[in-house]
Amino acid sequence: MTVSNALFTEAQIIKDTNSALADIQETLALSLVDSLKAGDHITTPTVINMLKDLEEMQLKYYDRLEDNENTQGGLERQAQLGDDEQ
Repeated sequence: MTVSNALFTEAQIIKDTNSALADIQETLALSLVDSLKAGDHITTPTVINMLKDLEEMQLKYYDRLEDNENTQGGLERQAQLGDDEQ
């Protein structure tokens, strides 16, 4: 079941990446709040764009995770069908 192990490893990497992206989003959001409090409007659009980009990245990773889980499920069903035939 090498493919299944690879998919499981990829799923864990995706989850870790999403966690790291969430941490970065939180840091950027806090930076944005600090920037707004300080009256600095020059960096505000940059931070907002960075937050949007991070959100888009997370959505792509969630899609990858869903595809990964669907593939894992298909492999498990195939393995079960193979076991049933024997």
